[in-house]
Amino acid sequence: DVRQEVAAVASVYGDDCHVVCGFPPHVVVHVRPRTADDSSQQFVELFLGIKASSQYPKEPPHVYAVESKGLDENRQTYLVSSIQNKAKELSCYPMLVTLCEEAVEILSNMNHPAGDCPLCLYPLVQEDKDGSALPFMKLMSCYHCFHSDCIMRWWEWLQNDDTDSKKSSTAVTTEVIHASEGLDLSSSAKHHNVSQHKGLCPVCRKVFDEKDIEHVRDLLGANTSKLVC
Repeated sequence: DVRQEVAAVASVYGDDCHVVCGFPPHVVVHVRPRTADDSSQQFVELFLGIKASSQYPKEPPHVYAVESKGLDENRQTYLVSSIQNKAKELSCYPMLVTLCEEAVEILSNMNHPAGDCPLCLYPLVQEDKDGSALPFMKLMSCYHCFHSDCIMRWWEWLQNDDTDSKKSSTAVTTEVIHASEGLDLSSSAKHHNVSQHKGLCPVCRKVFDEKDIEHVRDLLGANTSKLVC
């Protein structure tokens, strides 16, 4: 029974499974690699959509990506097409759990940073003169990865730029207050304050946490102790 199969997916994946419709089956499953128990070793994840018609399982379901982290367009396309091909192979058989497990397996094989550092445009995973890997880190909010020293240099520039902006704004506010002596200005104008700049991923602009920067400090140790956040 198809409804029982949908219930099985919900049972296996628990809170990571959202049942959009019991019949025809339509589920969205939050899929992670097998290293997901260790967040520091997780570089990819996917919200996988599986939507079938009333002819399921005779007619294979449509597989699509709702949202992903750490996957570029090529890897996401490969993952979805691979699962879709698996669905065609399993036509006429119950397959929902199998398709999700296939996604987990592929994600596990893809669970590594790929491509270049978006800041310096050099490969993320490369070897230095001693033959050891250069340190890199990911932002927890979006899983974009950078060389650790690159993201720290960028963060330092960001904070310096924010400090300069605050100084400029303070100077302008002081001039306004002096020029308006004797006028009845609102307290908000007199006590203008610039909100603290929040760190945004330089690739996707999602807000990242202070813990991301602290993670880089741990990686680089004394080399970053002079950088101010």
